Amino acid sequence: MTEVTDRWITPGPQPNGLQAADDGLWVIDQNNNDLYKLDYSDGSILARMPTESDHSSGVTIGGGHLWVSSTFGSRIFKLNGDGTTVDHYDTPGKGVVASVDPAHALVTGAHGLQWVDERHMWMAVPPAQQLFLVDPRDMSVHHSIPTPSHRPHGVFVTDGHVWCSDVGLRQIHKLDPATGEIRAAIDVPDPEVHGMTLHNDQIWFCCAHTRRVCTVPLSEAG
Repeated sequence: MTEVTDRWITPGPQPNGLQAADDGLWVIDQNNNDLYKLDYSDGSILARMPTESDHSSGVTIGGGHLWVSSTFGSRIFKLNGDGTTVDHYDTPGKGVVASVDPAHALVTGAHGLQWVDERHMWMAVPPAQQLFLVDPRDMSVHHSIPTPSHRPHGVFVTDGHVWCSDVGLRQIHKLDPATGEIRAAIDVPDPEVHGMTLHNDQIWFCCAHTRRVCTVPLSEAG
């Protein structure tokens, strides 16, 4: 049985992306599109700022900026520390998600983001069922690997592997960054794992439906 620890409930109505920092946990909310920095101990608000994104699903930090994935419209926003937009880019692998009413079909893009360095950023793109390694300067694609199912979400990198949460399979996967081969899996039956990040050897994740922020030891992957 996976050791899931409930930490707290987010102040925002629909948390969907996480990024660990030394001074707090960044959370992007899909409902109000506000970006929060929260205290690890109790979830209290350390900073809050609006963004121009729409149905935001991922956040990361790098190159002196915050980065947010805007699912609707399929854009990646490059932000200043106060949440103002520096630039935005099209998402590779974006696709149309059909609805019952064709007039309301949606073009959607990336969910989880993870900065690696000045020339590399990972992103999970459900319409493409791929993780893309892109150049954050222009979002050109260096490399891509397949995801285990059609609902990849949060992403982080550690010890030479890329980790991705899968909402459909209710698992967290340790993936070979060259091939996408699954090296290990952690079952998380409840709650759903949406945004995900790593802090002090604990996998932190959020559930957009329940607002729960939970942790799972990285060691659960064996």
